[in-house]
Amino acid sequence: MIQINDNVFVETEYLGCNVGCVLTEKGLVLVDSPVLPQDTRNLLSELGKLSPPDIAYLVYTHEHFDHLIGGAHLTNRIIAHQASIAEIARLKTDLPNEVNQYFPDIYREFNQVFDNVEIGLPEIVFDEKLELYMGNRTLILFHAGGHSIGSACIYIPDDKILFAGDNIVAGMPLVTPNSSFREWMVLLRNIQNIDIATIVPGHGPMCDKDTANKTLIYFETVSNRVENLMKAGIGKEEILDEIDLADCLLAPMSETNEQSITLTINMLYDQLVKE
Repeated sequence: MIQINDNVFVETEYLGCNVGCVLTEKGLVLVDSPVLPQDTRNLLSELGKLSPPDIAYLVYTHEHFDHLIGGAHLTNRIIAHQASIAEIARLKTDLPNEVNQYFPDIYREFNQVFDNVEIGLPEIVFDEKLELYMGNRTLILFHAGGHSIGSACIYIPDDKILFAGDNIVAGMPLVTPNSSFREWMVLLRNIQNIDIATIVPGHGPMCDKDTANKTLIYFETVSNRVENLMKAGIGKEEILDEIDLADCLLAPMSETNEQSITLTINMLYDQLVKE
């Protein structure tokens, strides 16, 4: 595990998302969970080296399966934003289809796991904000939206650390069919006003507010160019052909990134039409 300071640790090498651990006087607070059972067992082993494995809470940053599959094997004291509950409940029956749709190779290799896994439902939900007073540490959970309707961030003021979930990653943003770009940009702007030394992204290496700012600039650039083309009377399909984003891409062009850009433009167009 990566040690950020005496109290905060992050594992970035598991299949799926980054998994965080905050040591507090009232027990461990985990952020998200591993996908595979062997990674969950490894996590518990690693946590045992840090402190007695007394898990006070597990916080889901959002409702996507790669962040919550291992939750039921860690604790039933799970916290999530209320908007994520319906989607998490759906995964109790639809998980195999979901994994097979997005990661068919992984599903073929571990289908016995995904066909039989138990999805841990949150015991505690919150709306806009929830504060956990854990003795020597206070964790502030707040709704962010953006990447998904149930996306939340976890801020630890004493350590100046923000767990951002999938709202911040290195490279191209992880856009989904239910992303809200206005919410996403509001969050990225607000992050600039929070005292943060380290950002723990949903996936990939640790970063800082510079990554958040670069993501904001990318979204603002795409949004402004789509809006200008719309004002010029150009339709959605033509915008995909007309728009040039070569000067603002956050990662080299690839098939995956091209799909992300197409989804971003289509969704921005639809969301701008509704405004």
